[in-house]
Amino acid sequence: MRRPVLPFAVLLALWSTSALAFPQFLTDWISRYGGVSTSADDASCQLCHANANGGSPWNAYGWDMVLALEQVACDADSSGSVSSDESLVCIEAFNSDEDTGENDNLAEINASTQPGWSLGDCNTLYTPVTTTPAQTAPAVGTLDPPGTLPVTDCPTDPVDPPDPGEAVIVSVAAGESIQAAIDEVPPGSTILIEPGVYRETGPDNSQNGLNVTKGLKLIGLGDEKNGVVLEQSGDQRNGMVVVPSNRTNCLGCHVTLAPPFTLREGVEPNGDTSPAIHGLEVRNITIRGFINNGLFTERVDDFKIINVHSVDNRNYGIFPTLSSNGLVQHSSAVGADDSGIWVETSTDVLLTQNYVADNVNGFEVSNSDRISLIDNEVTGNTVGIALFVLTDLVDERPETNKLLVEDNLIYDNNKVNSGTPGTLLSVLPPGTGILMLAVDNSVVRNNHIEDNGFTGIVIADYCLGVLGTSFDCDAVPPPPEFDAIPERNMIQTNTLVNNGTNPGEDNPFAAFASDLTLFVAGDYGNCFINNVYTTMFSLGGNRQCSALNTPPLVSNPGLPRDNFERPRPVGGP
Repeated sequence: MRRPVLPFAVLLALWSTSALAFPQFLTDWISRYGGVSTSADDASCQLCHANANGGSPWNAYGWDMVLALEQVACDADSSGSVSSDESLVCIEAFNSDEDTGENDNLAEINASTQPGWSLGDCNTLYTPVTTTPAQTAPAVGTLDPPGTLPVTDCPTDPVDPPDPGEAVIVSVAAGESIQAAIDEVPPGSTILIEPGVYRETGPDNSQNGLNVTKGLKLIGLGDEKNGVVLEQSGDQRNGMVVVPSNRTNCLGCHVTLAPPFTLREGVEPNGDTSPAIHGLEVRNITIRGFINNGLFTERVDDFKIINVHSVDNRNYGIFPTLSSNGLVQHSSAVGADDSGIWVETSTDVLLTQNYVADNVNGFEVSNSDRISLIDNEVTGNTVGIALFVLTDLVDERPETNKLLVEDNLIYDNNKVNSGTPGTLLSVLPPGTGILMLAVDNSVVRNNHIEDNGFTGIVIADYCLGVLGTSFDCDAVPPPPEFDAIPERNMIQTNTLVNNGTNPGEDNPFAAFASDLTLFVAGDYGNCFINNVYTTMFSLGGNRQCSALNTPPLVSNPGLPRDNFERPRPVGGP
């Protein structure tokens, strides 16, 4: 459990105050939200409590309200105490019930659902001395907004509340420094950022707009028209870096922070790939106009990037590397000369309900395992979704394996390639929906892929795909030894419309333009089944999928497309 727990004596003192009396909380809640929400009508006391008559234990929403009563950042009127109404406002941006849709409390209230209860048998109850997980919600009306899936795989044994250390909630107002708040708070803390445009100018921010070296929640407040924007304050290279403390001086190791990230003479690659930061959440922030990258993470485990928008950060937008157990959701990346959202040398990351446009690669996944791309909108890029093995990363992770690409809308990816010369991306022909280069054991299914000039989906042998370029497998010196041949990939029930009709005069592979392309010499278990398409080019036949060559992958189903709303940056169209 990630919520801080107050000392028992403090909680006893709180219980004795009128601030926690149920009628006052309910009255204030109805006064604030009752005009737009029936959540309290449906649940009554169980809006916050496990029992119909109130009292201990609390559900997740009620417990967050209890904790907010002791947080100075929630004292909006600076009276010296936090009222019940102030505590309600303070936790609006939280996702108290941790539902799979990442719906914050205010979104659930506006939808007349329950901010303290989620679908499934994974609700947690809280008392001063214990937490009880794996509970079913009571009958209190609709629990979560439409399209939200049940929470699964939660622990079942009661445990003592964890020691929260000194974690706090703090707020940053427009004109103040987010970096100062980051530096001051202990790990596990929550920073609430008031709407405004922030430009950090501190002595440690010459390269990066924000340096984060510990697990935190950074939550922007406001809305699409009046939210939180982080902009560069001169010649800063990166918007936000979440890295070990000895890795914030990026230019101390690299000649440039643009690809291919050439190391300075005498600098050896960092060999430590183990997690260094645990528990990160960045929510509701637009990062705009940095010379190189928007949001970069390195060696972070358990991260959430939600409603984060990268706008015109020239190399990469959102860029987790050497990271694990992550979520990128309701976010967007536009205007990158490399990849909008790039997952590199990482494991177990879900990318869902995002929007990527006007990049060279919309999404890129390289040298990573168990990455899922579900229910995203991908348009106006050179390559919509690029799935690679990069040879310069094989020492850190030698393969790209067990990917799931499902329920995405991928169309009109025909942007002229503006990639940095000398990089692999710069040699990719425009007009590709999904490119799979040396990828193994992956599934591409239920996607709608339309009007990509060169090809809808292409599975390619790495060495065939880079033939005649500076990345040629017969180049001198040759690339490191790696498995260049894609194996056991399944392309299933995709709809492909009008792809391969305009491959471009300068495209060396124009003769292979089609809806489906298999650019592999030989049968390596790549298969196709139940796709709707018009044209196909294959060097290795059109193998039909069977149980013998279906990749060993468990699906993480996406949300229905009817529930998709394009993520928008602050001030965006």
